[in-house]
Amino acid sequence: MKSVFGEAYTAEDDHIHAHQANRPEESVKSAAEVRRAASGPSRRKMLGMAGALSATVAGLGMIDAKPASASSTGIDTSRVLGGNRRIVDMSHAWGADFPVFRPFVEPARFDQVASVEKEGYNTFIITMDEHSGTHMDGPKHFDNGQLATDEIPAENLIAPLVVVRIADRAEKDLDALLTYDDLRKWESRHGRIPDGAVVAMDCGWSGRINDPARIFNRDAADKPHFPGIGWDAAEFLESRRNIVGVATDSPSLDSGANNYLDPRAHKILLTTGHYGIEWAANVDKLPESGAVTVIGLMKHKGGFAGPVRMFGLY
Repeated sequence: MKSVFGEAYTAEDDHIHAHQANRPEESVKSAAEVRRAASGPSRRKMLGMAGALSATVAGLGMIDAKPASASSTGIDTSRVLGGNRRIVDMSHAWGADFPVFRPFVEPARFDQVASVEKEGYNTFIITMDEHSGTHMDGPKHFDNGQLATDEIPAENLIAPLVVVRIADRAEKDLDALLTYDDLRKWESRHGRIPDGAVVAMDCGWSGRINDPARIFNRDAADKPHFPGIGWDAAEFLESRRNIVGVATDSPSLDSGANNYLDPRAHKILLTTGHYGIEWAANVDKLPESGAVTVIGLMKHKGGFAGPVRMFGLY
């Protein structure tokens, strides 16, 4: 029996970060079974709610920073946010020219069907894929038995934000992965990943948003190359930590190569009730720990995914 970051675990935990290409699909199921057997059927929900809400209440009043401005209605937002606060917009503005990850996603269409000059008001009709712009992959995206996006509890959309940086490695290796070792190093500096957290990967891709060639880095065979979440990290977060979701500033939870071969990070996390944010913006402007994220999610019935307006507060 060994102890890591104050937590006892057995030798079987060391196999979580086994070579990804040799990882059997069955181990995903067994990891989930281990967690459920140890935690009880309602423990994830209870810990997720308590962790997200308590961290939000505590975190929003702790750090002095740039004062929040009053809103146009005259309400002092500092009263709502618990004092001085920095707010980082974690969503890209998107339109018909926003990069899309083909062949999985088609570009959106924006058709203006009314204008101030003619009808006295402006209106767009927007035709879009659910996976447009900064968006959430919901639990039902890979499993019909999981929650649709409109069924995700509101308390799971306000959460402690964990930022794990791999940008230096990704600059040299376009196929870089967020790994189990990266998560252990984060915990060695900041303590255990909080219950109810969203774990965000900062690979430096926000700065590439206006350069699709540098986002997807397609090779001669048209295969893309961009960072993602490693399967070992996904399994560790799913089976050993009580998070509500993950986020990446790249186009997908899985790396470009793994999306074509086996999008297993999606399968590990989404089919066990978690959500994933893709195309997050400005992750590099947030601290590694101590921030809170608030996610405004498009609420259409039966959604598998949907655009989000996401914020980081610290």
